[in-house]
Amino acid sequence: MNNNFNYNASISGVGIPYDDITWYNVEGQPFGLASGFNVIVFNDANNIIDVEGAMAVGGSYYSPRGLSLGFERKNGVTDIGYSPDMVRFLVGGNVAMTGPLVVVGHVVAGGGFRAGKGSTYLIGKDNSGNQLEELKYLYQANGGSPYWTPSDKGDHYVIPSYDVPRYIPASRIDANVSQFFASARDSIESYKECIQNLPVNGTVVDNYHEWILRGNDPRQNVFLLDVRPNGLINKGIRAEVPAGSLVIVRIRSGNNAHLQYGLMGEEYRARQTLYVFEDATNIFMEVPADIWGSILAPQAKFHGHPTGGHVSGNAALDSLAVNANSGFEFHLYPFQGGLVCGEVIPEQPEQPSIPQPTCPPCPEAQPCPTPPPCPEAPPCPEAPPCPACPEVKPCPTCPEIQPCPTPPPCPVCPACPEVKPCPTCPEIQPCPTPPPCPVCPTCPEVKPCPSCPECPECPEAGTEYIGIPVPIPYPYCPEQEECQKCPDCLITPGIIFGCVWGCECCKPHEWDVMLYKICNDCETLIYCETICRYGCFKFEVPYDACYLLRVCPSANTCLSPGCKPKVTLKNIGVANFMLE
Repeated sequence: MNNNFNYNASISGVGIPYDDITWYNVEGQPFGLASGFNVIVFNDANNIIDVEGAMAVGGSYYSPRGLSLGFERKNGVTDIGYSPDMVRFLVGGNVAMTGPLVVVGHVVAGGGFRAGKGSTYLIGKDNSGNQLEELKYLYQANGGSPYWTPSDKGDHYVIPSYDVPRYIPASRIDANVSQFFASARDSIESYKECIQNLPVNGTVVDNYHEWILRGNDPRQNVFLLDVRPNGLINKGIRAEVPAGSLVIVRIRSGNNAHLQYGLMGEEYRARQTLYVFEDATNIFMEVPADIWGSILAPQAKFHGHPTGGHVSGNAALDSLAVNANSGFEFHLYPFQGGLVCGEVIPEQPEQPSIPQPTCPPCPEAQPCPTPPPCPEAPPCPEAPPCPACPEVKPCPTCPEIQPCPTPPPCPVCPACPEVKPCPTCPEIQPCPTPPPCPVCPTCPEVKPCPSCPECPECPEAGTEYIGIPVPIPYPYCPEQEECQKCPDCLITPGIIFGCVWGCECCKPHEWDVMLYKICNDCETLIYCETICRYGCFKFEVPYDACYLLRVCPSANTCLSPGCKPKVTLKNIGVANFMLE
């Protein structure tokens, strides 16, 4: 068995060029041009947190948290890298996100767009003289800063959204996004119908804990897994086929398919494995499963598990629903293609027979020894080979070994103890009434200046009088000072707001953000939120109290000595506050 699955070939076709958003079929590839996307959804999708490759959503995408695309795993099987033209987040409708959107590539949407501050796109350089001006034109936004510009990071550009959300409107590049998704759906559904008509040339062995798919075709092996009427996929799936050959699994489940086992397929065969859900309209991931292989179900709504799980391959779905707290992800193991559908698979040429010399008859083969009983149903031992005559035909086959006895039934697990209900949380006291703002003093009334006396009439000619200046008191009106304006309060009372921007070790972690109210040396937990990699938190609390904010790694996080969260606090509207 060849388990060498870590190759590092660069995948240049992750996404689609922004200047040619047009659908193309690809021979032997059921996903067509969508093979450049980890997942293509023809209607709405929500709440995904991480896609290693690219994602296309024909409807709208909405999420109360952030999303990252194009960041492949450091020890993964692909190397995506920067690209000057590839769109790696394509949405036909609206985008509404509370958290930041971080993409290694371009973002195009056909409807409205809203994402959290800190959204960033990393664009590769094409070494042309006008690329920077082209990026300014593509990502210009109404209400944006006149000083906004892409940042030059040496080997790539960064599109920051520090002032207003930025993206490329489909109308700006004359892209008919709705026609792209309509053509994609027609092509993928047509290919799915063709695959459903392929003849089955492999067998399915049903064991108590797994289905073993056995085939010997060197090119492609087609299997049928019928789990109707309940649609329960409650066993593992493992293939035994020639190395490098395709594994096509046609699944008939009825309207609802229930994934109830933690493993489907094998990692080293992920790029050669395709699961075709023929009749399911809903696919429920009821355990946080690892699905190795691609999913072809353009008619089905996929329901991710509330805590996590992943699909490692391409996926074509009608819609995608994920819980707001789930860690469900898509990993980049694109289906390699080469599928033969609608044509006859060429048969292998027969080897010419070689004439054998006439040999004396073989001595009678001794019967093979009976194998010992199998403890706990291990595989039956292989019979020893029979002795062969020199330069003659092989000896006759040994008698068939009897199958091992049926293993005893598994013991019944004891009943779980009754879970006691959680204690009732203490009632949170209402926020105190803030003190009234100081009243500005009343400006004194300005009295009008007195009127000047009329000048006396000049005397007639006669005796000349010489006037002596005598000081006369004159009322002086002082200039009134302008009342000073009360300064605006820059802190919102009763709000604790901040963000976690990652870890000092530069590795992704989950963080638990917990807010405690401290009274008489007692800590009372009043809020708790979990942030994956990075995100913001906001708590509303009474002003006149003492609070402690703790930012800790989640229990399932693997830490190193250099781990320390990066935290910024944007509003501390309480009387007493501590950070730990």
